[in-house]
Amino acid sequence: MLRPDGRDLDPEKVWSLSEDAAYNLFIDFRWADNGGKPYCPRCGCLEPYSVRRRRFRCSEPECRAEFSVTSGTVFANRKLSFKKIIMAIWEEITAAKGMAALHLSRKLNVQYKTAYILLQKLREAVGLRRCAVKLQGLVQIDGKYVGGVLRKANKKEERKDGRKKENQNGKRMCVLALREANKHAPNRTLTRVIMDENGKDAWAAVAMHVDPKALLIADEHKAYDDLIGLVSMHRVNHSLQYQEDDGTNSNVIESFFSRVEKAYQGVNHRFSTKYLDWYMAMLSWKEDTRYMGLRWQFADVLRTITSRPTSRNLCGYWQGAAQNISDQVWLHGEPPD
Repeated sequence: MLRPDGRDLDPEKVWSLSEDAAYNLFIDFRWADNGGKPYCPRCGCLEPYSVRRRRFRCSEPECRAEFSVTSGTVFANRKLSFKKIIMAIWEEITAAKGMAALHLSRKLNVQYKTAYILLQKLREAVGLRRCAVKLQGLVQIDGKYVGGVLRKANKKEERKDGRKKENQNGKRMCVLALREANKHAPNRTLTRVIMDENGKDAWAAVAMHVDPKALLIADEHKAYDDLIGLVSMHRVNHSLQYQEDDGTNSNVIESFFSRVEKAYQGVNHRFSTKYLDWYMAMLSWKEDTRYMGLRWQFADVLRTITSRPTSRNLCGYWQGAAQNISDQVWLHGEPPD
């Protein structure tokens, strides 16, 4: 982030954008495959016509669908201006540990509700990239427990050991992470939220997202015993040493967990386990793209949000759709909806 390309996009240019210029950015990215010219998202008709300001209608008699640049995307039915969406993207990508919704609401002068859903839509859209991820080369795997901290009793004799399963409140989740550790190559990170560090979920994640020819690095946890035979694997016994004599370690994935811990304690202060998967997806993206430069990151997020479908989890969130949000926990190899 200290390199010159980490500052290759001037914030003054972003914040000084007019509403029309911000709208044209959405046009360019949404219909980039058609030279920035609109086409019907329902039938693909290339000759829609404008019916009113920033609204189009399909010219096909069988379709006649009316649409805009955000129809069928993450920001369908949006009320926020295009400029404020652009500003929110800028604030999110420049925040190394993520952006708190309360902080963003003050930056954009919008309600907390608006800022919260806007950030969640960005996180969910970015998280969908993991479906096609296939890690190669040297891959490290590990788990980190997040949340579920018990309030300690006032008197020492009444306190319970929160490390024991019987004393936990059920809100403590494990983030299973897989991360490439290849030299001189961009390393990708994949995360899944699971109930606990277990062999079934580890096996499913490796089978689905790791190339069979890869070399897997794991610690001494018994959950990774089941991976023997699935891929080539090397173990690091952390109870004896952090690094093997030949240099084998899990420092790359521990570096990612350091970002997670700082985001949890220093920015958001807590993650709701219901949305933990989305927070981890965004932090993974930040970790993977930190060398790409601000201009590239900005373009990647714009490209992502204009190509992802409308969220069935967040559209109408404050109007009661929250009860329909599916559980984000990855149960024994079955990815969340």
